[in-house]
Amino acid sequence: MGEGSSIEWTDHTFNPWWGCAKVSPGCDHCYAETWSKRTGFNALWGVNAERRLFGVKHWAQPLTWNRKAQVEGVRRRVFCASMADVFDNHHDLAREREELWELIEDTAYLDWLILTKRVGNIAKMFPDRWRFVPPQNLWLGISVVNQEEADRDIPKLLALPAVTRFLSCEPLLGPIEFPLPCQGSVFWSRLHWIIVGGESGAGARPMDERWAAHIQQQCAAAGCAFFMKQGSQANWPGFKDFDTFPHELQVRQWPEAWASLPAGPGARL
Repeated sequence: MGEGSSIEWTDHTFNPWWGCAKVSPGCDHCYAETWSKRTGFNALWGVNAERRLFGVKHWAQPLTWNRKAQVEGVRRRVFCASMADVFDNHHDLAREREELWELIEDTAYLDWLILTKRVGNIAKMFPDRWRFVPPQNLWLGISVVNQEEADRDIPKLLALPAVTRFLSCEPLLGPIEFPLPCQGSVFWSRLHWIIVGGESGAGARPMDERWAAHIQQQCAAAGCAFFMKQGSQANWPGFKDFDTFPHELQVRQWPEAWASLPAGPGARL
C-alpha cells in the first residue's frame, strides 16, 4: 500500500492506520481483513481490537507524492484508507485523524478520496474548520451495496460539506434505484461520481450485470460520472478484463469538474 496502486481509480493509497470492524453486508468478505491476516496482523479487526499505527516515515509519504506532483504539474489521487475506515468509532484514533486532516491541508496537489461505511460519524469527526468550507482537494465518498443502504445513507452524504461527493457500489449486492433527474435535481447536483464493482476472492457473491448497467444508465441520464471497476469473480469469467465487459459497461469516467481542471492549489471550483 503506497505509491502506485492496483486500484483502477486511484494513483496512490495511504492508510493512517490498519484495522476496522464490520458494519455492513459489504464487509462480510473484507479484503482488507484477509490481507492483514495474510501478512501476519491477525488481531486488528473488531470494535475493541487494537489498530496498527505508523511512524513519521509512513506519514511523510504523501508529502513526497505532493512535491513530485507539483514538479510534474499534475494532480494525483490518493485513496484513504484501503485498510481501515477514517471514521472508525475506535477510541484510540483521534490523534491520527487530526494528523490526517492536517496532511490533507498540506498536500494541495493531491486529491484525497476518503471512502467510509460510517457516514453518520463524519459530521462529528470533521474538524470544526471544515464544517462549512472543506478543503477543495477532499473527495468524500460512501460505500452503498444495496437499496437499503442507498436509501438510508445517501441523503446523509448529500447533506455534508464537500466539493466532490461519490458512491462506491462495491460489492454491488443488488439493484439500486436512484431518483429520476426531474424528481431529484438536488440529489444529482450534489452527487458527482459512482463507482460500481463486483466481489472478488474466496466466497465472492454474484453481481448481475443488469444491476451495473442500470446504474450506468441512470448516471448517463443525470449527467453523473460512472466508473465500472470490475465484475464479480463468482459469475463473470473475465471479471477484471475490462475489454470483455458488455459494451455499455466499458465506461470509466471522472467527475467533470475534476477532469477539466488544471493542476495545483485552488484548481477546484
